[in-house]
Amino acid sequence: MRRWEKALLAVDRVLGTGEPPSRLELAAARHPVRVGVTSGTVMAVLIAAALSGFDDPVILFQTTLIGAGFGLLAWAACRNARWLHAYYMRTGRYEEVRQKALRAKPLSRRAMTLQMLGAWAVTSGMFWLIAPHKDLPRGWLWSPAFGAGLLAICCATTWLMQKLSR
Repeated sequence: MRRWEKALLAVDRVLGTGEPPSRLELAAARHPVRVGVTSGTVMAVLIAAALSGFDDPVILFQTTLIGAGFGLLAWAACRNARWLHAYYMRTGRYEEVRQKALRAKPLSRRAMTLQMLGAWAVTSGMFWLIAPHKDLPRGWLWSPAFGAGLLAICCATTWLMQKLSR
């Protein structure tokens, strides 16, 4: 086995969810070109819309390049997932993963806190970058407040979805 394949398997063992792939993940792994083209196109159109660059050929060219790069990254990720699925099917590891998923414990309070802090940092940075373009107040106090508000809405939505699914 090649060294990069061993490295990918080691990363998957450490960072993997311990669950079998979902239907969406299987479909993406089966059609990596479709995923790459659609995600790259959507990303290019969204960036062009955010920059209001549909009438400027330079911005359109830049967003096309960004979309193509994002599409290539999505394609590579789907190809990697396809390779991992084939490897696990050959070795019969999916049944082992399925049994581990049934015995898995929920995330600890510390892990959930770290996950929420990471999401808050990302949303705060997102609001700090978007604020000048959307006439939002930009500052070191407003951006974290908007990030915390968005995170609270996401947490409430997740909690309600879990409550309704029981």
